[in-house]
Amino acid sequence: MIILVGGEKGGSGKSCLAQNIAVYLRTEKKSTVLMVDCDPQRTTSDWIQERNSSSKLSNINCVQLYGKIRNELLSLSKHYQYVIVDCGGQDNLALRSSMSVADHILIPLRPKRRDLKTVTHMEDIVSTCKMVNPKMNAAFVITQCPALPSLASRILEAKDVCRSFEVDVLDAITYARNIYDDSEESGKSVMEIEPDGKAAAEIRAMVEELFSKGQHNVTEQFEKIRAVG
Repeated sequence: MIILVGGEKGGSGKSCLAQNIAVYLRTEKKSTVLMVDCDPQRTTSDWIQERNSSSKLSNINCVQLYGKIRNELLSLSKHYQYVIVDCGGQDNLALRSSMSVADHILIPLRPKRRDLKTVTHMEDIVSTCKMVNPKMNAAFVITQCPALPSLASRILEAKDVCRSFEVDVLDAITYARNIYDDSEESGKSVMEIEPDGKAAAEIRAMVEELFSKGQHNVTEQFEKIRAVG
């Protein structure tokens, strides 16, 4: 299974989410996982290097790929249960190539106007890629949300913006928590630093909802085909 974490806007926590998803699947689901780093900044590659230097942490492999990576991803997916693709914050060939074969696509957005301005373009990209990959399950997720109750309306407004387009938005969100930065710097995940913490619960809820929506979409497509038949 190929899971892409990508989008046009930088700074929304794509690498951090990809890393935590990888650890969740590796440690809690006991799956074989490969990370693919498509970002020239090498954030995930550096995190993997830090992680794999510790004998106390479960090992996760990582490769760097750029450009037209469709065939490489298909080949790698035959050897791992999950291939997690971390794309940088821009519309490029690697992002579109990944979308053309990904099973699940997670598009992080902060509840900020400059992030939400990219929704229109991301919907266009997703729609284009769906012509060659109709079974893809794509969803926006609102990240780095403010914890103050007085700012809760920003989260709701961001979700409403996303819902006005033809791409799902997850109910699950992540809040702006220091533990995300602290775990990344040490090559760990939030589940490993604080297994029963709020950030760990956010990651679990996000992944399970993404997978659940994917299963729902597959069932819905099957019902439509059966109805036509």
